[in-house]
Amino acid sequence: MGRKSLSMIKNIILITAMFSFSCQQSNNKTDIVEVEGCMDIEAINFSPNATIPGQNCIFVGCTDPESINYNEKATIDDGNCLFANQVPAGYLLHWNDEFNGDTLNSKYWNIETWWAGAYNNELQSYTKSQNNIILNNGYLYLRAQKETPFNPNQPGYTSGRITTQDKVEIQYGYWEIKAKLPSGVGTWPAIWMLNSKIDSIPWPYSGEIDIMEHVGYDENRVFFSIHNEELFGDVHGTNQQGVYYSEEIENDFHIYSVEWNENEIKGFVDGVQYFNISKLSNFNYSQWPYDSPFFLIINLAIGGDWGGVQGIDNSIFPSSFIIDYARMFTKESEN
Repeated sequence: MGRKSLSMIKNIILITAMFSFSCQQSNNKTDIVEVEGCMDIEAINFSPNATIPGQNCIFVGCTDPESINYNEKATIDDGNCLFANQVPAGYLLHWNDEFNGDTLNSKYWNIETWWAGAYNNELQSYTKSQNNIILNNGYLYLRAQKETPFNPNQPGYTSGRITTQDKVEIQYGYWEIKAKLPSGVGTWPAIWMLNSKIDSIPWPYSGEIDIMEHVGYDENRVFFSIHNEELFGDVHGTNQQGVYYSEEIENDFHIYSVEWNENEIKGFVDGVQYFNISKLSNFNYSQWPYDSPFFLIINLAIGGDWGGVQGIDNSIFPSSFIIDYARMFTKESEN
């Protein structure tokens, strides 16, 4: 066979191969499937696999244009609208939860699980059960219950504990929580704050601010306390604790608040101040570890070193610590 004929055959083979490859490429292109979906990462129906926008994005937020936290993108109202008359003078809204949903918002809250005795010799275990953490009709219920089956000789209880750690943490501000206390000997509800650095600087070195503590056997009093390396644990009778007395404290909802800045920490019940401590010029970190962001904790303990001093009345269960809302505000000048 001559060179010319061989060359022609090679060219034909080459052209055929190129045509085949071109067809394969064309077929491969048609095999790519476009995925329609919401491509806005802030939407609750965001689709990470979407390649083209093909459905309406859904956003949750305040839909009332008259509110201070109106969200113009919101398509579903989250029940957290707040209005100017609900903001303390001189402050701006940082965050709030009015507990108007069906379940606890995991964007803001952690549900902690701990075994009995993990803290302060308390007798409850903290669970994620809907029997212990309930949202109903605009309220959050942290409900303590007797374990089933219940052995009075070795009593066991379950309850709820939630935190905003790593989700909602701010340095300074005005925080308020509206709540109704449980009643009955053995209960120990608390609204408190821990330093965001607690994982690297353990308690008590990183500090603690207790916005409200109550023990059921001392039915007419609530306590505001701070803890630090210098003085922690039992701070009764010191300048690190304030005591508020009211014979109606268990009977209705009350607003428990903290006002906190680089120089002072103040505690309030229904706007009445009953605690104040100032940072002295010679204070060091062991006395004032309160200049970092803190996060919020709400829990209902049973028994323990303080709550169980006079035992536990087992006829009170189930017992609920009821939260209407939690709000955080920052100073206008700081924004």
